[in-house]
Amino acid sequence: MPYFEIHDGVPIYYEDKGQGETILLVHGWMMNAEYWWQKNFDVLAESHRVVALDLRGHGLSGKTDAGHTLAQYARDVRELIETLELTDVTLVGWSMGTAVLLEYLDQFGSHRLSRAVFVDQSPKLQYDDDWPHGSPGKFSGIDGIDIATNLTYNRPSIAKSFLESMFSEPPTADTIDEMYAETTKTPTSVAIDIFLDVVYADFRPVLSTIDVPVLLLYGERNDIFPTDVGGWLEDHLSEATLVRFDQSGHCPFWEEAEKFNQTVASFAE
Repeated sequence: MPYFEIHDGVPIYYEDKGQGETILLVHGWMMNAEYWWQKNFDVLAESHRVVALDLRGHGLSGKTDAGHTLAQYARDVRELIETLELTDVTLVGWSMGTAVLLEYLDQFGSHRLSRAVFVDQSPKLQYDDDWPHGSPGKFSGIDGIDIATNLTYNRPSIAKSFLESMFSEPPTADTIDEMYAETTKTPTSVAIDIFLDVVYADFRPVLSTIDVPVLLLYGERNDIFPTDVGGWLEDHLSEATLVRFDQSGHCPFWEEAEKFNQTVASFAE
């Protein structure tokens, strides 16, 4: 299993397969590369070089109390890109991974990137009167500290409810249990720290600075983001293509994997 060591000594797990134009996959909150990209990684690697990492504190990467911010996660991604000497990267972020991608673009511009892919994420997670494209019923009107407290004392219930809400059709109880077990590779303290950073982030000002083509992949049967955030993003990015997934919720790469893989592979040519 390949690892590289970040400048502060944290071992970061990554997978690297295939040849051709590079696709770099960044997972979501409490998730990991090996499990969540299982329907995509090998297929995409048939035509591209595909790299996927576990963010610090997640999956098989080193567990540390330090650095659980979007800013540090973006620096870790850059360090991976430079360590592997990647160029012309298509950077794909799912959910929180899109927030990491946006933070990368904010800090480093399009350094070593040629394209970006947003998978089902809003540039601002909190819903309020001035922003209808947050996540109502999940984070609006609820203090982040309260959610963090609930996660501390009732993680199985909170996490399983979140997992169930990510799909257009809820998976079986056994599958949810399997997915939950994967999330436990992320310590609760890590999950809370990065959650509190993500939930209050607002990347709308970054959108006008993006100078690479962006592919927007958004599920239409969506409890996490029920409004047309993909359409809003398409209108506010200088070069964007929106692809809607009619049979998907928050996980189009899972629920409509074949369409997802074909769309990303074509975009990354």
